[in-house]
Amino acid sequence: MLYISAHNILSSLGFSTSENINNIRKNISGIKLSEDATLSPEPAFVSLIPYGKIEKKFSEITKNEKKYTKYEKMLIVSINDAAENSPVNILSEDTVWIFSTTKGNIDLLEKNKKDKYEPERLKLWKSSKIVSEFFGKKQDIITVSNACISGTLAIIVAQRLINSGKYKHAAVAGADILSEFTLSGFTAFKAVSETPCKPFDINRTGMTPGEGAATVILTSDKSLSDKSGIIIAGGASSNDANHISGPSRTGEELALSIKNALKESGMTSADIDFISGHGTATPYNDETESKALELSGLQNVPLSGTKGYIGHTFGATGIIETIIATEAIKNSEIYKTAGFEKLGVSGKINVQKEYKKADIKSALKTASGFGGCNASLILKKDSEIDKPKQENIADIKISKKIIIESNKISINDTKDFEIQSENFAAFVKSAYKHYGIKYPKFYKMDDLSKLGFIAAEILLQDTNILSKYKSEDIAVILSNESSSLNTDAEYQKTIDDRDNYFPSPSVFVYTLANIMTGEICIRHKIKGENTVFIEKDFNKKFIFDYVNILFNTHKAEACITGRINIDYPDKKYYAELYLAEHRK
Repeated sequence: MLYISAHNILSSLGFSTSENINNIRKNISGIKLSEDATLSPEPAFVSLIPYGKIEKKFSEITKNEKKYTKYEKMLIVSINDAAENSPVNILSEDTVWIFSTTKGNIDLLEKNKKDKYEPERLKLWKSSKIVSEFFGKKQDIITVSNACISGTLAIIVAQRLINSGKYKHAAVAGADILSEFTLSGFTAFKAVSETPCKPFDINRTGMTPGEGAATVILTSDKSLSDKSGIIIAGGASSNDANHISGPSRTGEELALSIKNALKESGMTSADIDFISGHGTATPYNDETESKALELSGLQNVPLSGTKGYIGHTFGATGIIETIIATEAIKNSEIYKTAGFEKLGVSGKINVQKEYKKADIKSALKTASGFGGCNASLILKKDSEIDKPKQENIADIKISKKIIIESNKISINDTKDFEIQSENFAAFVKSAYKHYGIKYPKFYKMDDLSKLGFIAAEILLQDTNILSKYKSEDIAVILSNESSSLNTDAEYQKTIDDRDNYFPSPSVFVYTLANIMTGEICIRHKIKGENTVFIEKDFNKKFIFDYVNILFNTHKAEACITGRINIDYPDKKYYAELYLAEHRK
């Protein structure tokens, strides 16, 4: 069993879970019209946390003179609050720390901040290391960056690592700040609402970007829980294999993750009492989610979307909304969906217009994001029936291995292709032609996605992987060091000069590391589990251990796994990819 020990929500509504929930009960929204020209050249409705309040709270925790960024301070404040309310020793070797974020310290790309911190501070693993070391934690640190499902996925990763016996506890913390980078990108996509967002409503026009942080401390020891008896009962992810920026039109793939999460929990859709929806209020996301819920037989279950209160907080949102689901169960209550008046989706879902009390014993949390990724999480009250301990048998068979480095490609440790130039553009174009690849969409990809795409193409050539396994039984689990920073820097150039201000949506869509995963899934119609871990060095043991967990829990039968990275800022490229199969 995996119990909740303590948690914290830090948002525009407050700096604690109780403060946030109390304001949601009262239908108070933290979304305001911002006229801050450093955030956007035009006024925009956003959900912001005043920096002065963060500074004040941070100064109450420490007098440490070391320079921390806003993003890092938000995480520190959130983790500190949760830790103070938990008996779990979060510094023990039995505790894993898992961070979730989409962009981390992305504001450090701005011209006026570039020289304030070393370039490495932009790297997600680096900021995770800085925050964990603030508390004295130096080992067992993991960073998940998988678009808007990052927070939900981080909790699922924690559940799997604890259930496999690798750890007894986990501290899961997620955060993202709102910067000009993010706001301009979604505005360029015409995805930002001109009013506070209206999830699932007929008059919805887009999302409200926000910032926030959240932490949940999990434990396998019931005596260290918060006594609510709520457990993380099941979780799963999937991929639409449809489009890198647009969700599935059928909802089948999000429904797949719901089905797999329910299966793991030992429950059916009839057992779910409450849904903490993703509900971004964009036309396509809400439509897809409604279809997925109806396909899953959940159309009558009360659903609350909370982005009308605190906006979309990206890497924090999955954790925040999981905590809200926990509070719904604990307090026997259902929250109003702020901004919702009339159903505007084809799925006949039960969106809540008012706050009310109800007997809630279980909840579903859903999430979707760029790159076609989806995740679902099941929470319920402890049934007092312990599941058998998960067996951790080494079930991996490596069928093929690819290494791409500098100007050459090796297959199963034998050099197969090489050109004289180490220039990435020349190399990748030559490799594309040499291996007879024909895929016109290849040319629009950013370099990171091209590298991942080429490596996967070569890996899968002359294998029967795609006919041997169902699409939902194939996973893509990748490691990366620099995330999408080279593309981020290119996008930043489109907004640096206000006299030539032209945010590029075609560049912005590639400013997430998991887009490379999405491109692989689209090409090969792979719909199974997908995760991107950000780490300084390739921790091959961890990656294979995680794949092994997927095999042991029947979440996958085959997996494309390894490391795809283009260093920032020197652009040195490296790929090490494996085709792993479940040994039976």
